[in-house]
Amino acid sequence: MNTDSIQAFLMDREKRVYNQEKLMEKNKDKTLVTIRINYPGLEKSNYITDDIVNIIYSDIMTYHKKYIVYNDKYKNREGLVCHLLFRADFVSIKKLMIEIEEKHILGRCIDIDVYTYKNDKIIGISRSDLYKAPRKCFICDLDAKICSRAQTHSIDEIKKYFDELYKRYKKKQEFIEDISYNISQLALKAMISEVSTFPSFGLVSPISDGSHKDMNYYTFLNSSMAITPYLKEMAKFSYTYKSPQYIFDIIRNIGLECEEKMLEATNNVNTHKGMIFLMGICISATMKAIYEDKNFYDIKDIIKVMTEDILDDFKDLNLKKELTHGEKLYLYHRFTGIRGQVKDGLSVVFDNIIKEYENTTLDGNNLYTQILIHLMSVVEDSTVVYRQDIQTLRKVQSDAKDLLKIGGVNTVEGKNRIEKLEKEYIQENISPGGCADLLAVSIFLLDIKNKYMNR
Repeated sequence: MNTDSIQAFLMDREKRVYNQEKLMEKNKDKTLVTIRINYPGLEKSNYITDDIVNIIYSDIMTYHKKYIVYNDKYKNREGLVCHLLFRADFVSIKKLMIEIEEKHILGRCIDIDVYTYKNDKIIGISRSDLYKAPRKCFICDLDAKICSRAQTHSIDEIKKYFDELYKRYKKKQEFIEDISYNISQLALKAMISEVSTFPSFGLVSPISDGSHKDMNYYTFLNSSMAITPYLKEMAKFSYTYKSPQYIFDIIRNIGLECEEKMLEATNNVNTHKGMIFLMGICISATMKAIYEDKNFYDIKDIIKVMTEDILDDFKDLNLKKELTHGEKLYLYHRFTGIRGQVKDGLSVVFDNIIKEYENTTLDGNNLYTQILIHLMSVVEDSTVVYRQDIQTLRKVQSDAKDLLKIGGVNTVEGKNRIEKLEKEYIQENISPGGCADLLAVSIFLLDIKNKYMNR
């Protein structure tokens, strides 16, 4: 081993420590995280090792971005080095970094050091400080420090481990890409099926613009196609060991980008804002359930955990200058709307619709119309209230209950009544838009149960 190479390596390590100290001196109230490759020898930088560090760095930036106030990365003889400053206490951050080391498929390949500033100096936080067991060896699962000091395993053995683990990670990414695409296509099918349902009580359909003057069937098709790639991204980031709350932060950010693309595709007509929110949550909870090998009805519980703080959106509404229509309904009528439905785990879908229609002989348009009627009978549809009033909502619910009593699409009397109500609702400018979103979600979840989680 060349003495000059060792000296150069040690010099770069000193520079990295100096960088850390300067960062902490300027940010004494922050927590510093440094990421490096955990690779043997002096030649630490290659295509695989650099990519591994970048993967972990990107994951941290993706899932914890709202806590990060500074980030930087550079390459030296230690390989690729990343520094991140967090606006959070060092104990919480150390726990998050330990989780990455233990649960990420590449977690063993990197060192993630966490530092805080105390008594006028930078202090590193160890696993033992949090009463955590020492890290295990790559090869034999014993204490990593013991194996390292004893040089129990050859450099070639360790390098082979890195290569094999990296290949395994890449193969898993291919799987995630495939399943994310397939699930986003089920969502697309569900959205198109919803807008293709007719008669639909004042909603847009292939044969009518319903109660809407600013949109038609093709507006919805354009919108559906525009938002589907973002639904795929939501699916991809939800196949993870991360907690549902972190996943929810990610999909809400993706959802904001998705809304912009929707408005571009529709010339600023809001066709799918509620749908993006609802479908995104359902897709994400589904992917999380698949990742954890859960049963279908566990999706409901994941949604509850994911959105447990969702009603915080309604805090301090009296201080806001501009309110969404959902916020106005909450402020004036205490309607929780779509947020209340997801906080409840979409019980109306899982406990009413899925259990009622998973084994039905109805299919296609008849099935979707019947589900829509069922939803209209029980859902506190904020769109109806916003366009009309509470009394109109109660009428819609009563009409739907009466329809179910006479058989809905299953009887001639029911079909005639549906046709009559379609004309009446269009004339009175009624549109059960909240139920429409839940119809699409119901179609999606029925397909998920049949294709992925039928056990």
